[in-house]
Amino acid sequence: MNQATKSGFLGTRGPAGLLLALLLFVAGSAAAQNLPPEVIRYADLVLYNGKILTADEAFSTAEAVAVRDGKFLAVGPSDRIVSLAGPETKRIELQGHTVVPGFIATDADNDFAGGNLYKDTEIRGKLLPTQKEMKKGDVLARIRELMKGVPPGEPAFFRFEEESEALYLTKEDLDQVVPKNPVMVTAGSFDSILNSLMLSQLLQVLPKGHPHILKDEKTGEANGRVYGYAMGVVGWDLRPWPRIDESYLDEQKRATQALLGRGVTTLVGHIQGFSLTIFNIQAHRGELNIRVRGSHDFLRQNPFAEAYLRRLGNLVNFGLGNMVKIVGAGLAAIDGNADTASALTVEPKLSAGGFVFGPHGKNNWLGYGPTEKMWDDPSVDRSQTEWTAVMAAIKYGWNFTAMHNVGDGATAIWLEAIEKGLAQPDLVLKPEFRPFGLDHNMFWNPSQNEKLKKFDVRRGLGKMFQRPDMALELYGDRIHDVQPVPQLIKEGLKVHIEGTEPLEEIQKYITRKDEKGRVWG
Repeated sequence: MNQATKSGFLGTRGPAGLLLALLLFVAGSAAAQNLPPEVIRYADLVLYNGKILTADEAFSTAEAVAVRDGKFLAVGPSDRIVSLAGPETKRIELQGHTVVPGFIATDADNDFAGGNLYKDTEIRGKLLPTQKEMKKGDVLARIRELMKGVPPGEPAFFRFEEESEALYLTKEDLDQVVPKNPVMVTAGSFDSILNSLMLSQLLQVLPKGHPHILKDEKTGEANGRVYGYAMGVVGWDLRPWPRIDESYLDEQKRATQALLGRGVTTLVGHIQGFSLTIFNIQAHRGELNIRVRGSHDFLRQNPFAEAYLRRLGNLVNFGLGNMVKIVGAGLAAIDGNADTASALTVEPKLSAGGFVFGPHGKNNWLGYGPTEKMWDDPSVDRSQTEWTAVMAAIKYGWNFTAMHNVGDGATAIWLEAIEKGLAQPDLVLKPEFRPFGLDHNMFWNPSQNEKLKKFDVRRGLGKMFQRPDMALELYGDRIHDVQPVPQLIKEGLKVHIEGTEPLEEIQKYITRKDEKGRVWG
């Protein structure tokens, strides 16, 4: 064996080796000079002489950034980054201005063209916004108006505000106004009233003795009021999808363009199959230019949760490349909102604020409308609540995220559910792909902090400035203790600010001023 073989081809020593290395270098340089333009890829965009906020672990800044194919190619000093520019590269001198990364907008489900399908008004295959009429007579008049021209037998779905008097409608009220069409009226996210035709369709799926189908106290017959799983069957399984035409795709394009104009490049929120299908179409057409991270609502108010999970499997982090991903399962909200007294809080509120809910707020899982039941009541059958869906999701390795959660009383229930879910002896797969996530989180109870860290629960900051006058009436000086951001960060809790107006939301949490200039905390 000769010396060249022993030392390796490029390891040859002496004049012959140096000559070979020189020849290889010259040949490589010549080849580089003759490379076709398709191989040489300069940056598409170079931003220089500015302040680039990298959002890395140290939150460092740089002078310049190069972008290629919609991705960051390099970050660093201006002279180095400018060298990555070619003849067709767009160059922008920042003149000291600041560049921020794209914002991730959480709680963005209202920016999906499909909206919250289970909550939206739907007449003749068209989605309409939440109806604002408050008085019972106004609610019925609005229903009568929207039903003009709707053929007999065609179903219709109405969504009214949570605190409206739609909550007090009866089956007989709806039968009188709409006698020939199956109708569902939703008063919030968890309470609905059905007319006789829609009720008869529900009873073909669930028995009339189901606890989520309320009964007349005298006759024992279903009275048309439903919540929980019964509402889910009507709102999800019996409700037809609108036909997906270009109008919904155009609506999503307009919404996306507005978000991009505000610096939002990723949307996070609970999502239904309808909206997911719209994004799927856009992705296949090459028209999707914003990232979507959806918490899929297939388990929401679903009485057959485990059966669905067995059929579907675990799809966490599945998606369309990097543009669309499923990041967890969406489940029904436990509580309501801070400014309608329906947030579920550990401490009682100072007043009901003119609303119908009790001093601790409302646990949506426990019944229709206002209820005196408490979660710790031994008579509460948790198997007949959304608790069952939580246990099933965790059993099959799903995290749940983008969960509506305002009060610390609701947080306590979620944390208990996570703890019990992870302790199930028949776990198929422990959730390991994504953390758990709770949205809105007005009230932070220090006694819950250790469990939040232990189970890696991420909590959003939002809804602080909705109707602040009402919030002050309900909570008084306690309102100044909500969402103590510096303290939360100091304690190592992982939080994020919600909203699709990122700079405006950040400003609110720095100044903590509401629209009247009052400082919270």
